[in-house]
Amino acid sequence: MTTNSPLEGLSEKAEDRVLWLGTVTPSKRPALRPVWFVYVDEKLVVFSEPHAAKVRHLRANPEVVVTFHTDPSAGHIRVVSGRAEVSLDGPPASSIPEFLDKYEDLYPVAGYTRHSFDTALSARITITPTRSWGW
Repeated sequence: MTTNSPLEGLSEKAEDRVLWLGTVTPSKRPALRPVWFVYVDEKLVVFSEPHAAKVRHLRANPEVVVTFHTDPSAGHIRVVSGRAEVSLDGPPASSIPEFLDKYEDLYPVAGYTRHSFDTALSARITITPTRSWGW
């Protein structure tokens, strides 16, 4: 079901560790990637390597779709359409307390320190939800 508010249901998914970011390739094919994210100020914020395919896709076409993991019975579905803005000189991940609270304990597992994460994943992707549906 489509909801009246593009933000409906997002606060319940904010604690998820991963969302699936859907972009469009130059050949108009869909591309999905799992990414870390936070939900801050009614926006989804993701960080990426600046030369990653998703960044190139978003520079060419900022329209996105995101979805989240669900429970085994598919009882909690949320799909969000939105518009992404890429910033190569925006504030780093370490400037967002919610991001550090959620992921800093995983940095060593992924081979990062706070500084190396900020350096390597310096492209900030801010997604403004425009439509949402689910149950």
